Amino acid sequence: MTSKSRARGGFTLMEVLVVVGIMGLLMTLLVPAINRARVYARSAACKSNLHQLGLGMTMYIHQYDVYPGHQWILLHPDPDNPSTLKEERIRWFNAMARLLKGYEVQGCAAVADWEVGRNNSYGYNYKYLGGTRYNDIAPRAPYENFPVKVVRFPARTIAFGDSDGTGWTKEHVNGVNDKDMFGNHGYTLDPTFIPEHSLHTYNQTPSGKEYESYAWKDYRTYISTRHGGKSNLCFADGHVEVMSPRQVYIDNRYWNGLGAENIARDKHVTYKFLDGEWRFPEIP
Repeated sequence: MTSKSRARGGFTLMEVLVVVGIMGLLMTLLVPAINRARVYARSAACKSNLHQLGLGMTMYIHQYDVYPGHQWILLHPDPDNPSTLKEERIRWFNAMARLLKGYEVQGCAAVADWEVGRNNSYGYNYKYLGGTRYNDIAPRAPYENFPVKVVRFPARTIAFGDSDGTGWTKEHVNGVNDKDMFGNHGYTLDPTFIPEHSLHTYNQTPSGKEYESYAWKDYRTYISTRHGGKSNLCFADGHVEVMSPRQVYIDNRYWNGLGAENIARDKHVTYKFLDGEWRFPEIP
């Protein structure tokens, strides 16, 4: 009776502790693997989105012969003169939405709650691929933009990429502007050094010229490090690479369209001459 009673009594405390220990060990091994798989899946989805943006950019270039930054885009027949096209000012993410039939591929999966717009999760190399703020001495004055032929090495020139905007210390909030907030003015990406003519870039206001070296109140926007300390970047030829800040910000070689640092062709100023902090002090 005693042996049968003990058999019906269930697990012993030692057996339960062994099972719990095994389960804890399995969880210790599985949770990091699951997290890594989740991070990898988000990064893969992000790369797919950027690849689609690259396709949209190629379509845009073939149609308008300019890169789709802050460009003047010719879309509509002029109702007052049907033989001509009416110019419309449009930001790159709206241009891409028209070409790609929506905004679905314009948000990084790692920050899926960020809305597409000014505080975007993807930024654009507007300093070298196109801007429509005013500049009297830029290559395509009176606007701060560039002809397609200036980009001599599209395979080495960043077009789109994961963006943290101007900030990196405060939580992102849709519809809010704050220089320290993740994503603030994230739809642009700034190069390591801005072109020298950018010191003369301005917005035309009722009170006169309002000079801004960068796109948002003289604060630079940065690539993100949300994919394991790296960023997914789409180049001007449409291919996508994963790069670290140390690679991207070594100089202007990945920004200026020349494929190399060339001060004679790309005169620029360092961030030290302007307001705002440099996010990566370990990078020369």
